[in-house]
Amino acid sequence: MTSAITHLRPTTNVGDLIGAYPFLIDELGNFNPHYQALQDPQMRQMMARVATLEMAAMRGGVSVDAMMQFIAGAIQRHTGRIVMIDNPAASGVSPVRLEAFRQIMLKLHGGGDLPTAQREFAELVKQSLPGEIAEMEQHLIKEGIPVSEIKHMCDVHLQVVQQSVKKEPLDTPAGHPVHSFVSENRLIELTVSHLRAILTATQNAPTPDKHPEAWRELTTYLDKLSEIDKHYLRKEHQLFAYLERYGFTGPSTVMWAVHDDIRAALKAVRQAVMDSDADFVAANLPAVLNAISSMIQKEETILLPTALKLLSEQDWIAIKRAEHEIGFMEAFSAGAEWEHATNRERQSPAGAARPGVLEMNVGALTLEQVNLIMIHLPVELSYVDEHDTVRFYSNQPHKIFARTPDAIGRKVQNCHPPKSVHLVNQILSDFRANKRDVAEFWIPFGEKFVHIRYFAVRDAQGNYRGSLEVVQDVSGIRKLEGERRLLAEE
Repeated sequence: MTSAITHLRPTTNVGDLIGAYPFLIDELGNFNPHYQALQDPQMRQMMARVATLEMAAMRGGVSVDAMMQFIAGAIQRHTGRIVMIDNPAASGVSPVRLEAFRQIMLKLHGGGDLPTAQREFAELVKQSLPGEIAEMEQHLIKEGIPVSEIKHMCDVHLQVVQQSVKKEPLDTPAGHPVHSFVSENRLIELTVSHLRAILTATQNAPTPDKHPEAWRELTTYLDKLSEIDKHYLRKEHQLFAYLERYGFTGPSTVMWAVHDDIRAALKAVRQAVMDSDADFVAANLPAVLNAISSMIQKEETILLPTALKLLSEQDWIAIKRAEHEIGFMEAFSAGAEWEHATNRERQSPAGAARPGVLEMNVGALTLEQVNLIMIHLPVELSYVDEHDTVRFYSNQPHKIFARTPDAIGRKVQNCHPPKSVHLVNQILSDFRANKRDVAEFWIPFGEKFVHIRYFAVRDAQGNYRGSLEVVQDVSGIRKLEGERRLLAEE
């Protein structure tokens, strides 16, 4: 291996980069099929000797900025090393301006004066674009500031950017994933405004005794608002998955943590309404509504504009193809104006069975039979390889937990909420160290009672080859009594 490369530039030599980080041969092939040619040693030697990242990006039909973002993310995943990106042409931001931006946010993090920071920030970034803000958050996380603290800073951050950041238009045709996110945001805002009107009409203190009609409306609109979970799930399991491929991980990790806070708070308020706990509702509902509104602002000034900048047309088509796996908020359905772009993709769905026979440990199955067995199992299976990469899940029609094909190739840690990543890492660490072979949990999940088990997968020599997750709704099993020996009418 040659000496480590600490900065990526458009002029960086591809051969030097692969010499320093050989895993990029496979990673770049995953990034763009054009670069699978690097897996041929002769072709690699011929291409990499003279090609720069700028030349390679041009030949692959991608932007050099997107390519460098992806490479930086891959290097960090494999080595933990942070590689800086030096490409002033990709944005109008000079290194001096970015450093000033960083210092303002760090002063805020250290308890600095908010009005002063607002004035400095407004002067600095009057014409800045959302992509620059996302880059700032990414830098802060790479420098080691915990996600929990960044999450807190995001609220302060938002107060600043609302006054100083120019909002980019999000004009996309009906049916485009971004159009769907924005359209759902308008539905969310409408529901939030109804709930705020109820609070105003009852002097922010609704009670089931004094305001029975308002209390019933609270129940109705909070039920509608609970549909926001589908909106967040599509972000977490689809949009974040694609952003990770371009090295954009920090801001999305923070956002997922905020999603979980909103989910928990919303669930608690809904339960309080069911329990007629007026004091809890009055004390907590306004904060939930404010958090939801702030999330919309962050989506439309930071996340979605950044995604439009980084993701390719093929990425959006793939996201569109899998949206139905999670679904949309009630009363909203994606429009059809963008559908024509996905027709060809739908004719060849990912994972389609190919002819052939798979020799099993006992017996043999065609690939079609394997696929049919998997989707008819009464349990859901997911397989993560020894590198913590998701390789497979059984795609039953009605899944307990949301999954989309965008998870394939994603690190399993990024498929879980930030608050549970430490648990995932502990299980995988124990599996690797042969400290355990099974980890299991059981939780109530809506009307279901879900049993979750993780099994270490080892080869004949005992080498760790990954983990298998098995998820099952055991509600019916828990209710079984006595015995049944004959087939009976249901």
